[in-house]
Amino acid sequence: MASFIQRQFVVLSFITAFLFVMTGVLSLGGNKLMIASSTVQQAATHISSLAILGWMGQEIPVLSEIVQSGSDRRTNSVSGFLFQLATSIQPGDLRSLLGRELPGMVTTDDARFVVAGKGASLSDFYIEYPPHPKQVIDASDAIPLSPKPAENETDKTAEPLKPIAKPNTGGKKVVYVYNTHNRESWYSETKPVGSSVDHPTRNISMVGKHLSEALNERGIGADVSTDDIYQELLNQKKDYALSYAQSLQVVKAAAENNRELHYFFDLHRDTAPRDRTTVTIKGKTYARVLFVIGKRNKSFEKNEAFATELHKLMEEMYPELSRGVMEKGAKTDHGEYNQSISPGSLLMEIGGTENTLQESYNTAEALADVFAAYYLKAEKVDKPASDEPAKR
Repeated sequence: MASFIQRQFVVLSFITAFLFVMTGVLSLGGNKLMIASSTVQQAATHISSLAILGWMGQEIPVLSEIVQSGSDRRTNSVSGFLFQLATSIQPGDLRSLLGRELPGMVTTDDARFVVAGKGASLSDFYIEYPPHPKQVIDASDAIPLSPKPAENETDKTAEPLKPIAKPNTGGKKVVYVYNTHNRESWYSETKPVGSSVDHPTRNISMVGKHLSEALNERGIGADVSTDDIYQELLNQKKDYALSYAQSLQVVKAAAENNRELHYFFDLHRDTAPRDRTTVTIKGKTYARVLFVIGKRNKSFEKNEAFATELHKLMEEMYPELSRGVMEKGAKTDHGEYNQSISPGSLLMEIGGTENTLQESYNTAEALADVFAAYYLKAEKVDKPASDEPAKR
C-alpha cells in the first residue's frame, strides 16, 4: 500500500513540475494562450441546451422544474459531459457503448410501444440524421422530379368509408401543422448524400400543407407553418440538434396569435424499410403512420391517450395504416418533442425514405379522415372543456 501511494505521489509531483516549467517558458516568451471564439462555439455545439439548463438548475432549483431536464444526474453533470465528449459513451447508458454495433441493442426500456401496429418492431427505432450541408443548400444535386402518379392511384372508390356527417369548427382554426425536420425527403424525390435523404423544397413540408388542406375540406379549421426550420438554424449558425427548440418558437408564436389552436401535429419522415412503412388498402398504397410520444413532457399520458384514440380509429377506418404508438424516455433523442405545449400535440412519422410523395399524400388524406371522425365524435359527446383531450 505504501509503495502504491509513493508511486502516485511521484506521478503527481512530475505532472506538477511539468506544468510549472511550461508556465514559466510561456511567460518568459511573452506568449499568451488564447482560445479562439470559433473554437469555443464549435465545442458548444456538442452541448445540448437541456444539459446547460440542467447544470444551471443545480444552482436554481426552480429552473430544473421549468425546463424538465432529465432525471439522470450522471448524464447532465459536467464530468459526465466531459466523459461523453471524450469517449462518445453516455454515462449510465449501455446503448451508447454497444448500441451502434449490436442490432437491437439501441432499443431498451427507454423506448417502447404503448400500442403496437401490425409488424411493429423496436428494431425500426428511427435515428434522426442531420441533413448534409451541401444537400440542403444546393438543390442542383437533386434527381429529376418524379412524374405525376397514375390516375388509378387516386381512385376515390378505393377509399374506406368516411364520416357521413361533417364536423364543424365554426370557422375557428383548431389544428396547427408544422415540420421540425422540414427537409426530410424520399429517394423518389432526391438522391441521398451520406446518410441524409433531404431536399430544400421537395420534402415533408409538402405533406404538412396537404394535410392542412385536407382538414379544412373536412370542416376542421387548420393552419400550416411555412417556416424553413433548417434554414433558420443555418442563418443563426445553430446546431441541427436544436431543431426542436427552433420549432418550439414557431409553435409558441402560433399559439399566442390564435388561442383557439388545440392540436399541434409535427410531421416527420422515418428511416425504416419500405416493407414496414407501406400498406395497400383497397388498391391504394399508403405510407404508414407511427405516433411518437416524448416522456420528458410531464403530462405525456394525456398526449399518449390522444394518440391511442387516433390509432384505434385508424385501425377501424384504415386497417394496418398505423404502426402504433411509441413512447420515448428521457435518454432517447430529444425526448419531449414540444408536446408539453398541449395535450393535443403529437409527432407523427409518415412513411420512410423508400415511400413516395404520392403515398404520403394518400396518408395525409386518410389522417384527415381519421381526425375528422375523432373530432365529430368529440362534438357529439359534447365533452366539457376540461375533459377535451387537446384543450390546454
